[in-house]
Amino acid sequence: MTKIITIANRKGGAGKSTCAAHFALEATNRGLKVILMDLDPQKTLEQWWEKREEENPYFADVSATSLEDKIEMIRQKGFDLCIIDTPGDTSVNSTYGIKVADLIIIPSKPTSPDLRSIGRTIGMVKEYNKPFIFVITQAIPRSNIALEAASVLSEFGSLAPSTISNRVSYANAMSNGTSARATDKNAAEELDQIWKFIANKVLDNKDNTSGKEKL
Repeated sequence: MTKIITIANRKGGAGKSTCAAHFALEATNRGLKVILMDLDPQKTLEQWWEKREEENPYFADVSATSLEDKIEMIRQKGFDLCIIDTPGDTSVNSTYGIKVADLIIIPSKPTSPDLRSIGRTIGMVKEYNKPFIFVITQAIPRSNIALEAASVLSEFGSLAPSTISNRVSYANAMSNGTSARATDKNAAEELDQIWKFIANKVLDNKDNTSGKEKL
């Protein structure tokens, strides 16, 4: 059964596309057959995918209204995981992405404005009774602001054991269609910890098949 992970935050600039891209590669590196969907009109995730030469993850063109039919199609094709990127708003693209998910990942920067606004996203996720976890993004590791953000978010739900830190390697990876782990040992360690946490929440391990195409 294909598992659906949706990346959601009503506030823009939280690092949703960076999370979607990097978590997809963490999954493919472990032998999973993964497909991406980009419901964000900015299409950052799709642009990242188009720079890639590797065959897995796949990508599916989709709209909010065709989402459920597309998910049924990818389930028939034997995908292990679908990761959906959503916009930073309350449009149908966001709500439909949440409605179909098995797990919601809510990325958040550790700043006061981001933490103050996180309740709106939590409310939207809870409206559809979906399990969710937090991932702190663009953080300075072990800084006071990151530790304070971890304390705040932990009051509302489960928090990933590491952060997507404020590293140049992540920005470069999004520009090149790669993963920060390819050039940055510290980023690789972060991603290992976060992915294991995600996988324990939602996934079973399966072997990978490949072949690059849009579906």
